[in-house]
Amino acid sequence: MVGEMRDKETVATGIEASLTGHLVFATLHTNSAPESIIRLLDMGMDPFNFADALLGILAQRLAKRLCKHCKKPHIATQEEIKTLLAEYAEEMKNTERWKKDMNAAMKEQYAEWIKLFGDDKGQITLYEKVGCEKCTNTGYAGRVGLHELLIGTDPVKKAIQEHARVAELFAIALDEGMRTLKQDGIEKVLSGITDIQQVRAVCIK
Repeated sequence: MVGEMRDKETVATGIEASLTGHLVFATLHTNSAPESIIRLLDMGMDPFNFADALLGILAQRLAKRLCKHCKKPHIATQEEIKTLLAEYAEEMKNTERWKKDMNAAMKEQYAEWIKLFGDDKGQITLYEKVGCEKCTNTGYAGRVGLHELLIGTDPVKKAIQEHARVAELFAIALDEGMRTLKQDGIEKVLSGITDIQQVRAVCIK
């Protein structure tokens, strides 16, 4: 385990250990999972060795959790759903499926949300903060993690070896099934765990 990879020597040692059969965990300060790859390569790492060593990168942010004692439910309006879909789609705009037909992809995503988060009438419930004695009138109590997991799949490894830019790595990772921090946050909004204001606050790049 490596506390943080700050310099070339530390990164080189971690990659060498990984390539000789050790499972290496390390932390790094970047804005997103794909940007971590560029940061490590900028330290002078060989992209072929790094691609071979990579299993995955997990980015995380902490958002405030809505107080379970006082959060107020309401049926999401079409305007609210459209806003959430637009923000979700913005993260996907460079992927092959969404570039091909954005409207169809958004309809498909909405249908998935109804299936996962909707009630028997096809309505989604959102929650808003209120404030009570339990949360010292803030409307929030505790934290929830937003996560972005990039798996070292073959297309991702190939992109690393070819010195792909951050935008290209993002698009490939999303096509491979990665959810961005903001997308994970939006799903936690739909689950009633937090609100969109918190997700926007912590997902500013």
